[in-house]
Amino acid sequence: MISLNGLKISGELCLVRLRAESRNSGLLPAFFRLLASSRLNMSFLSTESRAGGIQAVCCVDAAHQALLKKLLRTEPVLQERAEYTAGVGLLTLFPHRSNLKLFGRSLRALTKADLRILAAASSIGALTYVLDHAHLDKAVAVMQACFKLAANHAPFKAEFTIAQGTMPRSGRKG
Repeated sequence: MISLNGLKISGELCLVRLRAESRNSGLLPAFFRLLASSRLNMSFLSTESRAGGIQAVCCVDAAHQALLKKLLRTEPVLQERAEYTAGVGLLTLFPHRSNLKLFGRSLRALTKADLRILAAASSIGALTYVLDHAHLDKAVAVMQACFKLAANHAPFKAEFTIAQGTMPRSGRKG
C-alpha cells in the first residue's frame, strides 16, 4: 500500500476559470495585477498554454467571490472570459514526490466514489484536487481507505486564513 505523510483540506473557496484564444492576450498579467492590487490571495493556481490559447484556474476565499466578480468586470481583457464555481475546496495529499502510482490511484478512487474533480495540480511535494466543498470529508475517507497513513494522522483542516491588509497591527509601528 502506498504511504502518505498527510492530507490537508481547505475551507470553502470559489473557483475562477479564465480562458483566452491567444497566449498573447495579456489575460494572466492583467488577472495577477488585479489580484495583487486588490490584495486577494489565491489558495490554488493552475495554468495551461496550448496552441489554441491559454487557461488559468484559481481558487480564492468564498467570501471574496462577489468582490472578485466586480473587479474582473473593470478589466476589458478579463470581461466575458471568467467562469465561476462556488462551493469548492482543496484536498491535498503529501508528499507527492512525482509518484504516478499515487496520482493514478487517487484519481481512480475519487472517480469511483463519484466525486467531481474540477481541477488538479501537482508539485514535487503535493498533489492537490479541487472538489465540491460539501464532499471533502467523503474524499478524505476515500483517501484513508486507499493509502497508508500514520496511525495518529488526522487530516489537517485550516482553522484560519491569512488576509493582506494595510492596517498596522497592534504593537508594531505602521
